[in-house]
Amino acid sequence: MKIVSFSDIHGQQNKKLTQWFNSNPADLLIFAGDLQANQTNDYGIEFIDWIHQLPYTNKVLVFGNHDGNYIHTLTRVIEKGYTDTLFLNNGSINIDGIKIFGSPHSVEFGSWWFMMKDDELEELWKKIPDNTNILITHGPPFGILDYTFDGHTTGSKTLLKRVNQLKYLRYHIFGHIHESYGMKNINGKTFVNTSLLDEKYQLVNEPMVINYD
Repeated sequence: MKIVSFSDIHGQQNKKLTQWFNSNPADLLIFAGDLQANQTNDYGIEFIDWIHQLPYTNKVLVFGNHDGNYIHTLTRVIEKGYTDTLFLNNGSINIDGIKIFGSPHSVEFGSWWFMMKDDELEELWKKIPDNTNILITHGPPFGILDYTFDGHTTGSKTLLKRVNQLKYLRYHIFGHIHESYGMKNINGKTFVNTSLLDEKYQLVNEPMVINYD
């Protein structure tokens, strides 16, 4: 299965990015959160109409800490009947035998959406099924592609603990920390920070392509 993933677009979908997606069709599109620029704008409707037009059979998404108008976005999906688009909120889906779990949550800082203290997140991560193959979270696990520009690690320690328990996990896809865009393989599990924007909110990165075999 060919998979394309991205996150942290913050309302900056443009012609060049659209051309990239149209030139890279795949079986599955994964979005790991932060479609809005901030808590109050309503890019969700524009985003969801845009993503519906992209050439992907299945689209699995989670929200992120910037997505304060998530209700409007979900309403748009229902009103338009976008059956190819599914938002996961601490839930799972099985696509072609691949078990996917998605969560919009990340470690608390400031006053944003879908954030909890790390010890509170530990209870939430228990919902991740043991047979999960692809994990989508907005926030990263601690110490893996979670470094800020000033060198701080910002990921969830309790998420890392749960990820290490998942024997069948192949990919953990996330975003949130823009400046740690990249891919890393650790003990047979591939971690993907798929943020499109850098720390200055400039659209500099391309979506990630994954060949799941």
